[in-house]
Amino acid sequence: MNAHRLASGKKLYIRGLRCIVPTAERSLEAYCVEAGQPWEDGPPKWLFAHAGMSSPWPPMGPGPSASSLSAIRIPVFDKHPVEYVCEEGSRHFGSDRKFDLICYCHETVQRPLTTVPGMMLAGAFGQRQVLPLTLGQLGSLACLRALHWSRRMLEQGEGTEGLLCIADRTDYPFSRTSWTGSVKGDAAVLCTVSAEAGDYEVVGCSLQPHFPEGSMHAWTTADYERTMLTLARQAEQALREMEAAGNAPDRLVIQNVSDSFVTSVGEAGERCGIPGYVRQTRRAINFLGSDPFLTLEEAVSGGRLREGESVLLLFASADYGIGLLTLRGAGG
Repeated sequence: MNAHRLASGKKLYIRGLRCIVPTAERSLEAYCVEAGQPWEDGPPKWLFAHAGMSSPWPPMGPGPSASSLSAIRIPVFDKHPVEYVCEEGSRHFGSDRKFDLICYCHETVQRPLTTVPGMMLAGAFGQRQVLPLTLGQLGSLACLRALHWSRRMLEQGEGTEGLLCIADRTDYPFSRTSWTGSVKGDAAVLCTVSAEAGDYEVVGCSLQPHFPEGSMHAWTTADYERTMLTLARQAEQALREMEAAGNAPDRLVIQNVSDSFVTSVGEAGERCGIPGYVRQTRRAINFLGSDPFLTLEEAVSGGRLREGESVLLLFASADYGIGLLTLRGAGG
């Protein structure tokens, strides 16, 4: 991957990274009991009806055994993710902080559907002068597109600092399980992006799409596992190209999409001389677009990534492909 550079030799930085995991929890066993029950007449049900679906989706695969269900605790937002983000943002940045850009990234569908979450976020910070971007329909890869757009806007003189948010809450009847994938948990990430100094320099950022044929609504577990194997091979090819180009990162962080995916890509990284770091907390959970940042936070706090070293965050979504974000600890 080539490094993204801003005008006049400027670079793109991430500063003040904050990861938000709700303290409220729910058991997967409770979710399984609820599955198949009638749900309220509202936007999610209308979306399902429009798609010709009448049961929770995606279906649960053979993943966790029944005996282990009670041991899995799922962090859940009990109110709109924007509310958590605004509370943390006010504490961290100050309620009167002004931004030139605001990008809100999400994978999940939030209620009410008629209120764009990016506008909710801008309103909470009193940012009436900013037209916020809300990025979805890109799975867990949305933040990479947001970084690309932020870079372009900053390089074209649209300001010097932006607010980037990634937030997801999985609402029933959308399932917290995907075939043999990891259980989906709620989380959010908040940070600023800047053309000036920051905690991490954005060295590289790219999307490598993979669009499976046919409708995912008809997928079986075999279809899912076949697709994830394809994405793992795609990731290995990207790692080999980075190694050959002499820009391999010092550390690899892989989104916890599934145990098999993390293991496969981790082994590929080892073959390329790129040691991986696997999150030790919440190992059964996939926090969607926030997941690699949560692992990065743990790696940094544990001394596994030092100033000046680079780390590749690898994102993956079965229906969109993989995303690669290389950061270097800037210490600025």
